This record gives sequence, C-alpha cells and structure tokens, in this order.
Amino acid sequence: MRELKKARQAYQSIKIPEQLNYIVNKAVLNNPRKRNYDFRYFKYVTTTIASVFFAFVFLINTNVSFAESVSEIPIIGDIARVVTIKEYHKKDELKLINANIPAIENTGNTDLEKRINYEIMLKMTEILDEAEKRAEDYRDAVLETGGTMEDYHAIDIEVNYKVGYSSNQAVSFVITKTETLASAYTEEYFYNIDIETGKSLNLRDLLGKDYKQIVDETINKEIEERSKNPDNIYFSKSQGGFSGIEDEYQNFYINSNGKVVIVFKKYEIAPGYMGIQEFEIDRPIF
Repeated sequence: MRELKKARQAYQSIKIPEQLNYIVNKAVLNNPRKRNYDFRYFKYVTTTIASVFFAFVFLINTNVSFAESVSEIPIIGDIARVVTIKEYHKKDELKLINANIPAIENTGNTDLEKRINYEIMLKMTEILDEAEKRAEDYRDAVLETGGTMEDYHAIDIEVNYKVGYSSNQAVSFVITKTETLASAYTEEYFYNIDIETGKSLNLRDLLGKDYKQIVDETINKEIEERSKNPDNIYFSKSQGGFSGIEDEYQNFYINSNGKVVIVFKKYEIAPGYMGIQEFEIDRPIF
C-alpha cells in the first residue's frame, strides 16, 4: 500500500499523456477482468487529451452501468467544484450498489482536472468491478457448499466522498467505499492537491522537515488523553499499535480549518469497535 502511495506521488509529476498511459496500464494489468477491454481504445485516449473527460463519463456508464443522472454541485467554494454522479443505484440478487463519485472542476488548472478526474474514474470503476466479482464468488461458494440462494445475503456497497478543504492553493477530499456483508469493511482514497502545480501534497510539504516529530508527538499525546476514557482502548506498541508514522505518505486530509488530519484504518491501531481513527495536527498550514 505504501509503495502504491509513493508510485502515485511519482507519476503525478509526469506530463499528462504519459501520466494517463501509466494509470491505464496499471489498472488493466492489476485487474484481470479488465484485460478483455479494448486496450487500443485506452491507448488512443491517453494520447488525445481532449477526450479524457469524455472517457470519464463513457467508461463509468458502460463498465459500471450507472444511472445517467449527472449534476454539478458546488460544494467546495469558488475555487473548485465537484461534479458528482447524482444517482447510481444497482440492485439484483447478488448486490446493492449506491455510489456518488466526484470529479473536480473550476480549479483554473485544466490539465490537473483531467488527470485527477481520469484517475478517480479508473479507481472507482476498478473497485466496483472487483466488488461485483466478490459478490459472484460468494454466491458460487454458497451454492458449491450445498447452500441455496436463500442462504445467500446480498453484498451492500456504498461509495461516497467528503470534501475537507478548498482555497486558491489546495483542494483536499476523501472518497470512501464501504462494503458490507456480515460486517462492514471501509477503504478510503485521499486526494490532497496543490492547485497551482498539480502536485499531490504530502506531510513534508505541509508540515516541513520536522513533520514526523510533529505528528508523532501529537498522536501519542492524544492517544494518552483518549485512553483516560475506559471505553477507548488502543493497541500497545507490542501489540502492533502506534509507534510513529513511517514516512510523509501517511494517510491524511486537510480539514475546513486548514489543518492536517492523520487517518488510521479500522483495526490499524485500535480494536475494530473503535472504528477509523483520526488525529488533527493543531498547526494551521494555510
């Protein structure tokens, strides 16, 4: 996972055509179900920048069968807006999918918008395809072990997003995918973007060279404070609990107060009932 974060940091500095070519190749190679797609079409898209946003709408509607109701919703201020697929409902005996997928616009940086929107399209298409495949596999496992469709419980898949921060300098938002069967499993995808340069921001960019010390001290102090409540239990270091962030690519978003919020997945530093853990770094960056 951390290597993937670093890879995204690296490829976001490449010119748009090369960037999109890398993303498409990665998506196709990592998802066997996509290898039957017409790769020549994708290659054509990567060399024709004017068609990228069309590909965003086209591929989502054809690959994931979205209800075609698209609207522009200005939710992150005058600097940038989010274009959402307003309604996507897909329900059958295997699954129930509800998705709201964002795309940035009105940033003043057209190339940035094309690249980020295309990346979002590919990622969301991939995770929804994979979720549908898991539903099929689960159905097959139930039937192969002597069960019937009455024993099968449809998988519930929700895709949504929240916008943390927007200014003439940066945009920060998080896309969340929750998949529920017997229990809920959530994945988050973080976008922290410098509008002027198009760079994906990391903790070093925002907090300086002492970012690790700043973050580690804040989180250790906050865990100590939260642990005064007996209902709050965090893993010890020997149990795999928090022992310091590894590097500047730790998951985070920027909140509406212009502060970094560090995020840990469910089970990462605390038992599952504690859910996703967030820690605000009390140091305004904008």
